[in-house]
Amino acid sequence: MSSIIKLLRLGLLSGALGGGAIAILAFFGFAVPAFDLFNHGQIFLLPASLLGVFIVAILLRGRRRLVAVGIVGLGLAASASILVPEYLAGVQQRPTEPRDRPVITMMTHNLFGLNYNMKEVLAAILADKPDIIVLQEYFGEQASDLDPLLKPAYPYSVRCRGGKRANIALYSKLKFEQVLDGNCPDNAYVTRRTAHITAKFTLKDGTAFTVMTTHMDWPLPIARQHDELDRLSAAVELVKGPLVLAGDFNSAPWAYALRGFIEGNGFTRQTLNLVTYPMRWYYFGAWRDTIPFLPLDQVLTRNGIVVHSLKAGQRTASDHLPVVFRFSVQAPAG
Repeated sequence: MSSIIKLLRLGLLSGALGGGAIAILAFFGFAVPAFDLFNHGQIFLLPASLLGVFIVAILLRGRRRLVAVGIVGLGLAASASILVPEYLAGVQQRPTEPRDRPVITMMTHNLFGLNYNMKEVLAAILADKPDIIVLQEYFGEQASDLDPLLKPAYPYSVRCRGGKRANIALYSKLKFEQVLDGNCPDNAYVTRRTAHITAKFTLKDGTAFTVMTTHMDWPLPIARQHDELDRLSAAVELVKGPLVLAGDFNSAPWAYALRGFIEGNGFTRQTLNLVTYPMRWYYFGAWRDTIPFLPLDQVLTRNGIVVHSLKAGQRTASDHLPVVFRFSVQAPAG
């Protein structure tokens, strides 16, 4: 029995110190890109570090306890410096909807390439009645079923077809002009992995804004993610005026890579305290429902876009939740 207790004690101490060390390494992800990968687990690192402080304080004595509490405490402080501001920003009240300018409802949703139940997707769309919809993982199987269902209410659309992440689409009740910048392929056999759609809208009252959508790769390999964000930055730089960028970034917003993209391009991230993935996970030989813990789907805005509400949409058969938000365009000063 004593051997089992010693092993349990060792396991608890190792886990506590390991969690604290990982949280510290994540903090230094700005200097070492490989450490930035740990930031995707911040939602676990904060409670793990908090629990770790209690574990080492209870199980150790003397100088070893001071050293261990110091290590795990630093990890706790590092994680708290990221997640506490996130939480506080997310609970602040958003601006009320204006009466003197149009308010647009928009949805972004990764459909999941193995999701063939488009009626559930349609039900989620009808539940919130968005004016603009952007879709990711919109492959031929999904399009053949969903497109006829959407066209009566959403007569304006554009679809990209390319490599794995390049299958995206935009549907709208509102007429728009697609910016043809060569980044929306129409060939399912090309090797380009990512794409983006840029659409310019002008409302009846003269209000103008741009919507972009994309689907990024996972953060590994690191160099690939940085290259994709650099290319997207170059495209964003060409867009003048109010801009909404929404889609699946396959990255937690606390990662320095995505934070650098957001800050470097003057965006405000609107998706705060909103986990959207995974809703389903493959284990024990089948796809099963899970509890989401990663905020991969982002809504970014700049230059006069005011978001009045934002929420997770109705669940579909996808492994992502939809994100639904309402926004208006603020008139430029002067």
